[in-house]
Amino acid sequence: MSRNDEAAARAGEAPEAPEALEAPETLEAFKALANPVRLQIMRWLRNPDTEFAAYEPIADRDTVGVCVSHIQAKSGLAQSTVSSYMATLERAGLVRSTRVGKWTHYRRDEERLRRLSEAVGGLI
Repeated sequence: MSRNDEAAARAGEAPEAPEALEAPETLEAFKALANPVRLQIMRWLRNPDTEFAAYEPIADRDTVGVCVSHIQAKSGLAQSTVSSYMATLERAGLVRSTRVGKWTHYRRDEERLRRLSEAVGGLI
């Protein structure tokens, strides 16, 4: 429980509801994650230092994420396919991209994933 929620409880008020994802946003995320390769990429991005240890980082993975060329090399897929998959994940709000020189890096949007998790919990 957050401090604001604790203060509200002491004052007899209802705690603040977390910002929920709207139905179209949730559906878009589900569609993006329905592809097994995109889902696997999301799993890899959960622990980038471990999952991409074989690849020398171009920039700080905690700050900017994993270089798309490393995702492509690990997946064994064509660069165009990986770029398309990452664009789908980004449109769904599941990853964020950052340009470093000529390279695009991706990292998970943990806040968005938390909200998606809460939305799923509210469905069942």
